Amino acid sequence: MIVMQSLMAFISVYFFAILLEAPKRSLIYAALTGAIAWFVYLLAGQFYEKVPSTLLAAVVVSFLSHYFARYLKTPATVYFLPGFIPLVPGEAVYRAVFSFINGDYPHAEMQLTEAVMVSGAIALAIFVVDAIFSLQARLIVISKVKRQNKL
Repeated sequence: MIVMQSLMAFISVYFFAILLEAPKRSLIYAALTGAIAWFVYLLAGQFYEKVPSTLLAAVVVSFLSHYFARYLKTPATVYFLPGFIPLVPGEAVYRAVFSFINGDYPHAEMQLTEAVMVSGAIALAIFVVDAIFSLQARLIVISKVKRQNKL
């Protein structure tokens, strides 16, 4: 079941990347990013709640986006945007608005809180992985400068 859902995520992210006009050579990689993220989310969901599962999957999307960006020499956003599509808390926002309209305020508050926490987990993952890659790039530059100074 997890494999089938990951395959469906691959297909949906692939077409979403086309919709976002991603370069043709990066479509497969963008779809792969989304499929792997959804696989990790479903696998982690068997052991953790929704927010930690989303955080773990978002770290995977962020890492793969940076990796593919360097490998294919394209911007990381080409992989970020489609890759995060399966993780976006659209259902929770919909249910919050629906509950709010129907006057079920406690349920609306619960759903909205969940949506904000999932969105925060995605933002945290992007920030942490981006900081790691920035630090790595800075360390590479520093080591090159030190090597040149020794010559």
